[in-house]
Amino acid sequence: MTDAYGMAKFNRDRFDTLWRTLGERLDEIRHRDGLVGVIEALKVQQLECGFIQDDLSNVIKYRIIKEKDPECYFIVQYNARRAMRFAGAGRRIPPTGSVSSNGGCYLCRDNVRWQQRGIECGYDVTLDSPRGQRHYLIWMNPFPLMPSHVIVGSSQHRPQGWLQSDPDMGGFLSRMDEVGHDFLALLGQMPGYLGFYNGDGAGASIPHHFHFQFFKRIDGQGSFPLERAAFQGGQYDVTSGPWVVPNYPITVIHFRGSREQVGRQLGDVVRKWEGMFFDPGAITGNLIGALDGSDPNLFDVYFIPRDKTFTHGPGMVGVIAGLELLGEIVYSTEEEKRSLDRGQVNYDFVERIIASVEAPRARELWQSVLGDKGPP
Repeated sequence: MTDAYGMAKFNRDRFDTLWRTLGERLDEIRHRDGLVGVIEALKVQQLECGFIQDDLSNVIKYRIIKEKDPECYFIVQYNARRAMRFAGAGRRIPPTGSVSSNGGCYLCRDNVRWQQRGIECGYDVTLDSPRGQRHYLIWMNPFPLMPSHVIVGSSQHRPQGWLQSDPDMGGFLSRMDEVGHDFLALLGQMPGYLGFYNGDGAGASIPHHFHFQFFKRIDGQGSFPLERAAFQGGQYDVTSGPWVVPNYPITVIHFRGSREQVGRQLGDVVRKWEGMFFDPGAITGNLIGALDGSDPNLFDVYFIPRDKTFTHGPGMVGVIAGLELLGEIVYSTEEEKRSLDRGQVNYDFVERIIASVEAPRARELWQSVLGDKGPP
């Protein structure tokens, strides 16, 4: 007769050994090649063991060009494998001897072991902050949107939203200073990558566990539509920001400067956004960021103020999250593919999709920021 509890303990010990051994090897790579080297090595290991279920070879990309203006475009990605993420990539019910914690959360390490039968492994990252160390785990995404698509999740199970109810204070507690600090700290270690924070109600597919997402830029694809729009008009004096992105279908506030400068400006703007709502529970937003390609000390970060009431765009099954706000819409169903093939998805249509999640008071926020900046 099989000893199920003994087998569960054996599997836990085996998983811990694999995690420790892989971590030691990745630590060596990080010392030599940084965090980017760690992600590339982890991707290879997770492909070889069978955890990553899509190599993106079947993804089709469409460039949706504005009529009479070929320099202005959006991108639509048809990624059929992405639809499989809703079914998960592993077990839902723990075997005898294992316990499901936090509702079976896919980003909790103890659940990952039994859900993925020990083949999914991650990497521990510790960030220093003025309030002490915070611990994260880097996981590869089994259904990626882009090359080297990783989830960087908190090692502790806690909500995604940066505003949380505080019973002791009788109101809401903001964690955006912490979110912004950690986002910029990770971004600073990932040249050539783009990073996202999708707030609860702003595209986060796992709203109950705090996480960021990062992916590697595709060689030869160039800037995303949001980035192109942000730099229309030439160079910016980093001492004069932030700015609103011109001629874009949704209000996006652009910060450009050193890590400290961007963090300070971001905190000021988000506090304004928090103060504009009678119901703070409706507040959310997206962060998108990257290092400047020629100056790794220069950060470009975009804040999109959002309202949890507006989550989906017309003609889309999925929610509007960071990649869509960058100007790349993700389609994954056969009906969506047919609409592309029939030519029903044009520039104006994609523009309406992005504009549909504009928060009602977003422009009011920008006017408030402009008032603080004073006359030019």
